[in-house]
Amino acid sequence: MFDGDRPESGEAQGGEAVSSLTVSSACRRVDTAGADPVARCGRLQGVVSMRVRSRVIAGLVAGAVVLIGQPVIAAVSAWQAAGPAVKALVVEVPGHSGLVPGTPRSDVPRITDGEIADIEVIGNRVFIAGSFTGIANVGQTALAQRWLASYNIDTGKVDTGFRPTFDGAVDAVEASPDGSALYVTGMFNTVGGLTKRKIARLNPVTGAPVAGFTAQSNGRGTALAVTNNAVYVGGQFTKVNSTNRAGLAALNPTTGAVDGGFDLPLSGGIGVGGMLTVQQLKLTHDGGKLMVVHTGRQIAGQDRYGVGLIDTATKALLPWRTRLWEDNLSFVGGIQRAFGGDIAPDDSYFVVTSGSGGDRPPINDTAMAFPVAGGDHVEPIWISRHFDSIYSVAVTEAAVYVGGHFSWQESPTANVPWPGLDNVGYGTGQGLGGYGLGDQVVRRDHLGALDPATGTALEWNPGSTSYEGEKAMLATPRGLFVGGDGNTKGGLPVGRVGFFDLGRVPAPSAVDTTIDTPIEGRVKPANGSFRIEGQATAPSGVNKVQIEIQNRGSRKYLQDDLVTWGSSNSILATLTSPNATSTMWSLAVALPVGEYQIQAKTFGRSGEADATKAVKKIETFSFDDLPPATKIDLPASGLIATKSFVATGTATDDKGVNALTYSFRTPDNHYLQDDGTVAAVYNTFRTEPDVVGAVSTTWQVEVTLPTEGEWRMTATAVDSAGQSDLKGENRDWIISENGVAPTVAITAPATMTPPTAAAPVTVAPGSPITFSGTASDDGTLKSVEIYLRNTTTRESLAADGTWGADAVAAYHRVSPTNLNAGSYNWSFTTVPLTPGIYDFRVRATDNLGLTTTTANLGKLSVTAQVPGDAFPDGKLNVTGTDQNIEKLHLDLAGTATDDKGVQGVRVALRDLDTGRYVQPNGAMAASFATVNATVASPGAKSTTFTLSIDLPTKGEYSVEAWAVDTAGQQDGSTSGATAKYLVYPGDLDPRLEPSLSPQNGAVFADSRIVVTGRAVDDIGMLKVEVQIVNGAGQGMTSSGVFGAGSAPWISTFLTSPGSPGSNFAYTSPVVPAGAYTVSVRAVDNYGQLQQPPATMSVTVS
Repeated sequence: MFDGDRPESGEAQGGEAVSSLTVSSACRRVDTAGADPVARCGRLQGVVSMRVRSRVIAGLVAGAVVLIGQPVIAAVSAWQAAGPAVKALVVEVPGHSGLVPGTPRSDVPRITDGEIADIEVIGNRVFIAGSFTGIANVGQTALAQRWLASYNIDTGKVDTGFRPTFDGAVDAVEASPDGSALYVTGMFNTVGGLTKRKIARLNPVTGAPVAGFTAQSNGRGTALAVTNNAVYVGGQFTKVNSTNRAGLAALNPTTGAVDGGFDLPLSGGIGVGGMLTVQQLKLTHDGGKLMVVHTGRQIAGQDRYGVGLIDTATKALLPWRTRLWEDNLSFVGGIQRAFGGDIAPDDSYFVVTSGSGGDRPPINDTAMAFPVAGGDHVEPIWISRHFDSIYSVAVTEAAVYVGGHFSWQESPTANVPWPGLDNVGYGTGQGLGGYGLGDQVVRRDHLGALDPATGTALEWNPGSTSYEGEKAMLATPRGLFVGGDGNTKGGLPVGRVGFFDLGRVPAPSAVDTTIDTPIEGRVKPANGSFRIEGQATAPSGVNKVQIEIQNRGSRKYLQDDLVTWGSSNSILATLTSPNATSTMWSLAVALPVGEYQIQAKTFGRSGEADATKAVKKIETFSFDDLPPATKIDLPASGLIATKSFVATGTATDDKGVNALTYSFRTPDNHYLQDDGTVAAVYNTFRTEPDVVGAVSTTWQVEVTLPTEGEWRMTATAVDSAGQSDLKGENRDWIISENGVAPTVAITAPATMTPPTAAAPVTVAPGSPITFSGTASDDGTLKSVEIYLRNTTTRESLAADGTWGADAVAAYHRVSPTNLNAGSYNWSFTTVPLTPGIYDFRVRATDNLGLTTTTANLGKLSVTAQVPGDAFPDGKLNVTGTDQNIEKLHLDLAGTATDDKGVQGVRVALRDLDTGRYVQPNGAMAASFATVNATVASPGAKSTTFTLSIDLPTKGEYSVEAWAVDTAGQQDGSTSGATAKYLVYPGDLDPRLEPSLSPQNGAVFADSRIVVTGRAVDDIGMLKVEVQIVNGAGQGMTSSGVFGAGSAPWISTFLTSPGSPGSNFAYTSPVVPAGAYTVSVRAVDNYGQLQQPPATMSVTVS
């Protein structure tokens, strides 16, 4: 399967805009200097203002005294436990006093294929685990070595004596604290010819398996942590050495025997496809606590979404618990995306990362810092939005290093709690990405460093060309190791692994230069003047500062006229105090669209010069000529029964589309080459659209793929200025000339053979019901899954089999893992049914990755209803949306009817900003809840009801009402019983400024209607929408089609979404000549609309 950074089909990416952050979601960067983070968050009540500016958290990271060149060692006292005496643990901490260099060493061995899963270091030896096939000394032929390799960091040579062999993947590698043993886990079953299922101990010198260590697992191992007394293993297993251990086990480091006292099973898999696994295991440096990053709901039967902490001495789950994931999973389709984790050197806090789920803070595509101390309801110290996946993290005294697929990090001046709107994506594949956030963000390609106190970007920007991202990271006293699936890091072709060596940091110089502004990675407006400024120091006095500005694309340098570009040049900066020993310097420039490297060097009056140049990378971007957009239309995702086909699509641009680049690749990052072969070398093709230079055009590409299997096409339009689509368009296919998607059928409680629909089934409530049937495939089946939801009560079946009103509906696997059979008789028995209407579906997936098509799903509608008693019906008197509520109070009223009698009316009030419900006690919580309304005539067949309720917080409240009859049956539908209230007392409506164009009576001669202007709001702009109606009263769709019915509102392009003021622009498709009515309305972050919209009459000639 392809790793992705967009939400999967059917997955909710965003909820509603959030412009205030409830304490139970996050507690971040609050100015309470000196306060304990946990106590500080616990004292906060209600809402944390987004306008809090201080990012200082005193005492978050303890100061470290470091002797240059000497590693810091943390000696930890032993603890007492039953059984043999526990040995003292000695663990290295990084001991960094500053950032590692931005350029990796180029004299170490190189891996140039596959992905990197993990990195470990013993002394001067580096161990690398991953899906690679070989490793080579610099300039030499690769040594064939799959899954695990080693090299010497001092000599820069491959360790040819370390030659382990595996029959499957190695996912994690970890050394014993004394370096005498090396442990691995993964998908293998044999190591060096010996049976070692998924877990093994190796001789760290030779790589040979240790025969006396036996830990046979029945499922994949994914994570390791090792002390002197235990090997902790996490993964997808349920047994180790025939002992039940679900996902987590502790083993004897010598024998591999399972620790009987360590029994803390994981349960409730809510990862992708219901996956239950451990993503990361980390020990505090004192060895006392084990951090478990996982995709389950529970550890040892207790809720611990995302992460849990275990006391290694007592072997018990600690009370530490955050509700961050529980409170926000509903916004991201209920899928747990936690990925990486690491613990600070002083053990005061840890950082968890997330990826592959779409940009949606606070839990997707973010780094989250938590205090190690605490009990229940632990709040994050900070949350750092990255807009795309973060896979790896390494925490040092000076920085929190992160790696992934992101292109942006929060700048030091970013809004709190994070920049941008929660429900707007700014990552890869999402609109303009971070360019729309201006100074809120800085550019960082796949690698970056965060301030440990604030979670905002530090000035470390090496960059990486990885494909999926940087997925392995390790900080040691010598520096930082980074591993991913790209071959360039820090601008150097070092292969899959880069080592940023602290020993290569330049020594301090008496002659010194700094570049203070712009900050690293800043994006400046193209062709707009700005100043490059810094500080210069020279003992003899500063004579001059030379500036070099290189366009990183063309490799040319800005010339003295500040307009033209040449093969080389340096420009003299203006000195504030010439000849002074220390002076500020500056240079005013205006640069066209591009990516630039700025270098500055100081020269003293006595001829001495700075030994190294100061370097900054920046970028310029223009909203005057926007990048193009690309779309793939055909073939649709899924099965293609031929290796030769034509892909078609469209491309648009505000100035004109000139070209299209495209690529085809397999899940293991092998690309289609020009000669028709595949190789682990990035390769793209280039073609022209059907109409070169058109603002909207079609394109087509004919391709013949060399092999069957999974393939991804990426298409990227290029405009007349050479700008590429910022996101490109992806389309995934399964190529199989004989492949057929699996089929399913239902045999009980009624027969249903797709695609023929079955009649609805009616049963009495109160008893379970069994669904059963068959699944088959022309090859072999991988899994069979079902979906079940009570649409009346909102009770749903979750991916892990959990049933309830708070469960996020998802397909649940009812077959064994890795089914591997041509057919399967499946069945599922429910809990006793509550009254309501149930939606049931079944599907199967085969080992090619083909899933039962939508048309061939097994489907049944089941009604659980008291015989002879109809469902009641509740209605609200007022439906629709009301944005004119000026106090935290609602007065609701309606009617309810039933053929036997109405017992009551229940009302749910959900704040869409936070996803929380008003509870019966007046509090807010993520769990579904209703409040009882007052019924005028209980037991009557028809009655009115009222609810007068004070709201605990402002928000966008969705209100739904259900009648309940005397038999306990609930309203089967909320038709006519829903309303929305925008409750933001004191908030002003958004408005359009007078610069709005067109004006009434405008004439357009080029068959398009152009709308531009600026919208403002006291809080922030969400969007600006346009509505176009022709002379016949027909509304226009976004594709330019006019039709009867309500005219749709079409979103325009906003330059600064989420900010109090934003320019906007919209150009319609080509429309016929005639008269049109154009309406424009602004929508603020709270969803409040401009009242009334601006309306003007225009003519297209």
